[in-house]
Amino acid sequence: MKKIDFELFGPAQYLYFDIGRLIQVENITKKGAGEIIKNQDLNLGTMTVLFSVGLRHHGLKPPQWYAEKMQELLDQGHEVTEFMEPLVKALAGSGILGKAAYYTVFPEEATEEVKKEIKNKRKNG
Repeated sequence: MKKIDFELFGPAQYLYFDIGRLIQVENITKKGAGEIIKNQDLNLGTMTVLFSVGLRHHGLKPPQWYAEKMQELLDQGHEVTEFMEPLVKALAGSGILGKAAYYTVFPEEATEEVKKEIKNKRKNG
């Protein structure tokens, strides 16, 4: 599990997902993390749920709070990708999407051995 710095909603905040948090996301959205990423289904409703769950250690806030905060930030000139990219990193950082996804998002962490393993796995299907 990897913690991703995310300070758009407050200083010194970070975002992360573990199995328990991913189960909460699934229960609320009725979609798994893999399905959200694979189908590129990171819509605004899903993003607010992910923030509500992934940042809960900084205080429990409902998805609507994040929707309002996102609107404020967009009105100030922030881009929607500033919300999406950290969420994708945090989902991949959970490990739930597998090694290939993890090291695609965090290539600086891949050792030569890991690179070979992923390449062989892709080659052998």
